Parts: sequence; C-alpha cells; structure tokens
Amino acid sequence: MKLVIAATAILLMKVGLVNPAIALDPAHLKQLQDTNNCQGCDLSDAQLTGMDLSGANLEGANLQGANLSDTNLNEANLIRANLTQANFNNSSLIAAKLHGANLTKANLSEANLSLAGMVIANLTNADLSGANLVGANLESADLTGANLQDARQSIGKLGQITLQEGSLAGIDIAGINLRGANLTDADLTGANLSASDLGGAKLDNAILFKANLVNTRR
Repeated sequence: MKLVIAATAILLMKVGLVNPAIALDPAHLKQLQDTNNCQGCDLSDAQLTGMDLSGANLEGANLQGANLSDTNLNEANLIRANLTQANFNNSSLIAAKLHGANLTKANLSEANLSLAGMVIANLTNADLSGANLVGANLESADLTGANLQDARQSIGKLGQITLQEGSLAGIDIAGINLRGANLTDADLTGANLSASDLGGAKLDNAILFKANLVNTRR
C-alpha cells in the first residue's frame, strides 16, 4: 500500500497536480510586517499591495508570484531574491537593490526604478513598459524578450525625496547603464534611452521603433 501511495504522489507531481514547491509561510509574512526584515523568507504568492516596505531587507527571499503593486520598496534590499512573475505594477523601487535578482516574467510596468541597481539581474520576458529608469543600473542584466515599450527617464518628483542612505544631491542620473546587457528580442518601442550606456549590449532582433537613442554610448 505504501508503494502505491508513493507511486501515486510521484505521478501527481509529474503531471503538476501536486506542487511540492515552497509556499508562503505565514510566520515569515508576520516577521516582515513586524520587523521589515525577512532575509531568505518564503513569501511566494504573498499579497503585499500598497504596503510601505521602504528599506526592507528581503535579500534572497522567495517572492515568486507575489503581488507588490503600488508598494513602496524604495531602497529595499532584494539582492538575489526570487521575483519570478511577481507584480510590481506602479510600485516605487527608487534606489532599490535588485542585483542578481530573478525577475523572469515580472510585471514592472509603470514602476519607478530610478537609481535602482539591477546588475546581472534576470529580466527575461519581464514587462517594463512605461517604467521610469532614470539612473538605473542594468549592467550585464538579461533582458531577453523584455518589454521596454515607452520606458522613460523622467526625474519628476525624484528631487523631493530624501533617501535613508543620503540625499540625491550630486547623484548622476543622466541615463541608464545597460553596459553588457542582453537585449535580444526586447521591445524598445518608444523607449527613452538618451544618454544611456549601451557599450557591449546585445540588441539582436530588438525593436527600436521610435526609441530615443540620442547621445547613447556604444
């Protein structure tokens, strides 16, 4: 009987009826709410819409499928976090640390990623349409198939914000650092990449219709 049960469980996992993947840990969610520190926590599929998580430490956390729309993540530490298919629509990620994060198929449409650090981040098939990328660092990031349509560089109200790690005075926010980034098959329709660093970037089959590439560095 035990062999039958085990065989059935294996079969169900193979066809996807049983998902052995890590799931949201309620204790981890409470830890985040109480301390703003949940390094390595499991918050997959968590509903975090509209929360103030500025400065939160979520390094290495699992936020796969989490809903973070309209959330304040300014200066949050999301280094090496699993953000696959997470929803960041209209969220503020000013100066957030996303180095090495997995953002495959993440929704970052209309998000404010000004000064965000995304070095070697995986943004394969991510939606960055309408995102604010002024001063963002996407060096060596993988943007294969990503949607950057109408992504923009707009300072807007950035000057009114004081960050925990210092003011914005003197920070160079002239353009996006895409040096060495993989933009193969990316949709850059109407994107404003003026004064950006595209040195060594791969643009094979990228759609550049009406993209602003004035003063870019190659």
